[in-house]
Amino acid sequence: MHQVHLQSDTIASVLKRITLMAVFLLISSVSVLAQSGRLEGTVTDAATGEPLIGVNVIIEELVIGAPTNAEGYFSVINVRPGTYTVKASMIGFSTVVVEDVRININQTTTLNFKMAEEVFAGEEVVVVADRPVVQRDVGASRVNIDAEEVKNLPVTSVAGIVGLQAGFQGLSVRGGASDEISFNLNGISLKDERNNSPFTAVSITSISEIQVQSGGFSAEYGDVQSGIVNVITKEGSRDRYNFDIYYQHEPPKKKHFGPLVNDPDSYWIRPFVDPEVAWTGTSIWDPWTRRQYPQFEGWIAVASRTLDNPDPTRHLTPSAAQQVFLWQHRKDMAITEPDFTLDFGFGGPVPVISDKLGNLRFWASHRRAQTMYVIPLSRDRYETYTSNLKVTSDIGRGMKLSIDAMMGAETGTNSNNVGAPGIFVSAAGIANNVRNRNSFGNSRIFSSDYWAPTRVEYRLLGGKFTKTINNKSYFEVLANYFSSAYDTNPGRARDTSPARTFGNGYTVDEGPFGFYELPSSGIGSGLRMGVGMSNSRDSSRVEYINVRFDYTNQYSRYNQLKTGVQFVQTFSDVNYASVDTYLPSGRSQVIWNNSPRRGALYAQNKFEYSGIVAEVGLRLDYSDANTNWIIYEEFDPRFNQPVTGELEEVFETQRTEANFELSPRLAVSFPITVMSKLYFNYGHFRSMPTPTSLYLVEKFLEDQSIARIANPSLDLPKTVSYELGYEQAFTERYLIRVAGYYKDETNIPGSSRNLVASGGGTLYSVPTADSYRDTKGFEMTLRKAQGTFWTGFVNFTYMVRSTGRFGYATYYQNSKDQREYERVNSANPQSKPVAQPYSRLNLDFFSPKDFGPSVLGFHPLANWRATILASWVRGYAVTWTGGGSIPGISNNLRWIDDHNIDLRFTRTLRAFDTDLNLFIDVSNVLNTRYLTQNGFVDGDDYNDYMRSLHLPADKLEPLRGSYLSVPGSDKPGTYRKDNIAFQPIVAVVNIQNVQSPHERPLYFN
Repeated sequence: MHQVHLQSDTIASVLKRITLMAVFLLISSVSVLAQSGRLEGTVTDAATGEPLIGVNVIIEELVIGAPTNAEGYFSVINVRPGTYTVKASMIGFSTVVVEDVRININQTTTLNFKMAEEVFAGEEVVVVADRPVVQRDVGASRVNIDAEEVKNLPVTSVAGIVGLQAGFQGLSVRGGASDEISFNLNGISLKDERNNSPFTAVSITSISEIQVQSGGFSAEYGDVQSGIVNVITKEGSRDRYNFDIYYQHEPPKKKHFGPLVNDPDSYWIRPFVDPEVAWTGTSIWDPWTRRQYPQFEGWIAVASRTLDNPDPTRHLTPSAAQQVFLWQHRKDMAITEPDFTLDFGFGGPVPVISDKLGNLRFWASHRRAQTMYVIPLSRDRYETYTSNLKVTSDIGRGMKLSIDAMMGAETGTNSNNVGAPGIFVSAAGIANNVRNRNSFGNSRIFSSDYWAPTRVEYRLLGGKFTKTINNKSYFEVLANYFSSAYDTNPGRARDTSPARTFGNGYTVDEGPFGFYELPSSGIGSGLRMGVGMSNSRDSSRVEYINVRFDYTNQYSRYNQLKTGVQFVQTFSDVNYASVDTYLPSGRSQVIWNNSPRRGALYAQNKFEYSGIVAEVGLRLDYSDANTNWIIYEEFDPRFNQPVTGELEEVFETQRTEANFELSPRLAVSFPITVMSKLYFNYGHFRSMPTPTSLYLVEKFLEDQSIARIANPSLDLPKTVSYELGYEQAFTERYLIRVAGYYKDETNIPGSSRNLVASGGGTLYSVPTADSYRDTKGFEMTLRKAQGTFWTGFVNFTYMVRSTGRFGYATYYQNSKDQREYERVNSANPQSKPVAQPYSRLNLDFFSPKDFGPSVLGFHPLANWRATILASWVRGYAVTWTGGGSIPGISNNLRWIDDHNIDLRFTRTLRAFDTDLNLFIDVSNVLNTRYLTQNGFVDGDDYNDYMRSLHLPADKLEPLRGSYLSVPGSDKPGTYRKDNIAFQPIVAVVNIQNVQSPHERPLYFN
């Protein structure tokens, strides 16, 4: 069984889908969230200070604006985020033009004009806006990153940029998982509803702004618990064409320290090729060397056993046996192709028809990235591509239509053998999974098909229609279609015809390459080359349609009301499995074909006064699995029986009930001065559980009995969070932000409850939502966002949390067994990891565009830039008691700290109104190496390493009963230099005596 095919849709479901798609196309619009800001301010007479009535304030690039009222006040709503030129004009007064005015998502920018009486006809005063360092109307920890900052950071992805912010570790925000964030492109959610993970491969050249927020989300945001990332893309100019291209190339190189995995001196190869032991066995090595490599009997012994085979062509000499081994371990580990990122965009007015269709304009972009794997697997690289098209039209006065389309995909090697979503990306992820934790360790390295190749395709289509009713109110109609399609299956089959002949006619095929599902073992090392390979199968497809209506009314100078309604319809055709035709026991398949739906209503009011800005909101979320679900007793014996047809044929069913949740939100900012503010936010936030927790039905392939069954009535995961922060500006360029927060998370799914029958054996497992997580943290950021010669930021994050669950992991039908289980196991085990604070530093040094002397109109010292990106992570806590058991010792040691520095040098050349940026990235400038636990073959290897350390006296003393050593200054993670031979002299306090993990190519990051 190589393929798992989707079940056919019923006629009713097809008609339902066609109908909903038709509704979607008629609505002809997109997205999820309002992505606009507001410009407000006053205009006064420069001489008298009196307010000026009837002044026209216009945002030139957008051709929108508003007149001032009797108080000289103006307000322009529904302004697309960006940097603009704003003009104030009135007959009899000199026109004032303010450049570089920044509008941010869901924020108010204040701009005050002072106009003098006109002296000369047509007189115009041009000034550059001062960007406020403290955003007075933001009651949460929020960062706005514009296109210029994106371009200068030495990272190549949106996820990399987001991961630099305080509280973020990759896409994990304040301890939450990546499926708890809301990742949006122009307001469109890019969440894959197969597993709630976001697709983040957005084109860098298309970005206008990125807004990152880690708490205090307003009521318009739903299906989010931890963080929000809003990516706004470029719109395309009305009157000119623009072209951006970004290309980064990293020449082929080894991606780990130390020798290649198949080096003659490596853990996997040396015992079989070292002349000292290869023929007679490793038993002649000294005990220290013997413990660092696999045991091997020698090729003489291996060859002698082949003589027992009655077929003389299967007889081998010791030398021929070794040659067979080398053939089966011939995989080329060298990386011969580069890593690269190609990212380009082009936009402007649509030719010929632009003027006739409301200044119809576009921005098209494409991104392709390739990262070679540290070790080639079924595929030797991870690849992504994304193509975006954004079309915008001012279809009438006060009306705007934008349409977004995206195609994207990621390909690589599946990171599991059970059919679940997952793809290898990082070297660390691969190293952690190929280490020799079981008999498959060498198979994962030297065969090609332990994990299956995989591909995921993403499609997005949608648009947003905005209508400005008057200068106080507007509405948006939004909708989007998003889909993900999975293809995980074995690669090409192995060619079993003879490929090579050794000795007296001993033939071998091309193994270990190619997919092979029957038993096949390598010579000498027992390399597994068949069975248990590429078990994952996945042909799932998930689609959803999202429709939303929002209304915004600035009903007074100090109050803005936003209300909205949203509906989401999902179509899930999920079919994945773990397949092994030779050893089918324990293999299972998961199928569900559901159409769940959800919706929301929200209302929020933003109060903006001089001493307080508050946003108060309330959100009502609705979710419905929209299906019939089986009714069963807790220890129902039918779970032990084969279920060959539909579940409805064996169990009674009932309609699932809808779930309604009310979530209050509050965010308050107290501007103390123009240079400081205090802010506070509180809210209830909910997100959808992973679909496997709601809809999964897993059956064993061997007998079709039920292994796991989901619970579509699970409570929604809930977070109640509080945040208190303070911002202080120093001069008009420096900002320091400190924030403390607390998150109480409940109803967390992911844990399972096993039900055990009286006769023994697990009946089935069911997902639960009985886990919890309490998280407290402190964050500090110092930022210099503007400067003549340098800008930058440094942040620090400290977080502690506890996790646990209510109830037991296993329930026995036999009450005696249950009592014994409860006696031994705690009902509420709690984990309290030791805090691991971290910090990031980014410094951007540059020379202005006209800096230095001019030579023939050229400034050789101008437009140079050097960017430094540094990171530090406190070492994690470990518990080690000398390899034995010592009660009462916990988290007694810390691994060494992880730190890194990257550099980017840039030179900008400008000619013919075009900028050419040439840059060189230098990664890991100090060539630091961080010892991980990926290189430890097993527990003995780990204990040998730990005992070789000379720990500080206060750490060593409590362990005296387990082993003897001499105190020193070593820490876990300390390593011996490459050019120093290992010396098993434990009495010398010398770091060079540290024993290295056995798998040397894998133990450094």
